[in-house]
Amino acid sequence: MKSQDPNKEHLQSIINLYTERRLQQALSESSQMLEKFPNSVILYNIAGASNAALMQFDAAIESYKQALRIKPDYADAYYNMGVALNDKGDPEAAIESYKQALRIQPNYVKAYNNMGVALNDKGDPEAAIESCKQALRIKPDYADAYNNMGVALNDKGDPEAAIESYKQALRIKPDYAEGHSNLGAALQLLNQTEQAVASYEKAISLKKDFNTAISGLGKVLLKKGEHSEGLDKLRQGEGSILFNIKSGLSIK
Repeated sequence: MKSQDPNKEHLQSIINLYTERRLQQALSESSQMLEKFPNSVILYNIAGASNAALMQFDAAIESYKQALRIKPDYADAYYNMGVALNDKGDPEAAIESYKQALRIQPNYVKAYNNMGVALNDKGDPEAAIESCKQALRIKPDYADAYNNMGVALNDKGDPEAAIESYKQALRIKPDYAEGHSNLGAALQLLNQTEQAVASYEKAISLKKDFNTAISGLGKVLLKKGEHSEGLDKLRQGEGSILFNIKSGLSIK
């Protein structure tokens, strides 16, 4: 089945709605346009991305599947479907979707990064680390892949190696709030409290409402004996977790 897309101006106007986060309007206009161009894989991809951003994951997956019925070698649709499947809570299906994207496009670096996240979510940090390493072989300055490899290393029980991975991410991207927060969490595990405080404070300076970093800072301050300030930070925060960073959707 041959893809038949609207002209570039019409497509760009819908893509602009999506990038501006006017998601319901992007979904409505892509759906209306599909009535005129029922074989447009790009429109199905945009509809899928809009549905996914609205947390309507089943509808998103169906849009991507429809795009793939028209264009079976559409790597971006497999990749985006992987994102939706993992966000839906099905990392195993997400991994298969990323693998399919990689069969079509072997150097799809974002697919390796996101597959690493899904593998770690599935409870396989070793495979997650290898997937992140593969992303870094293709793109050595990929800060997100270093961050995600750090999360997997930490989950594997190797906070020292995780710290080195986070530091590498931060060499590439010094203003990486999630990287600073994750570094703080790993330092905290090793009882390096002063360094952990500095990392959490840096994360908060970059992202003022970063509740996870605020909560992590509160825990470290309590450990240091600074009870009043520590409890205050804990009240502001919402629990300390490590941040995986997924690559965004491909809209083209």
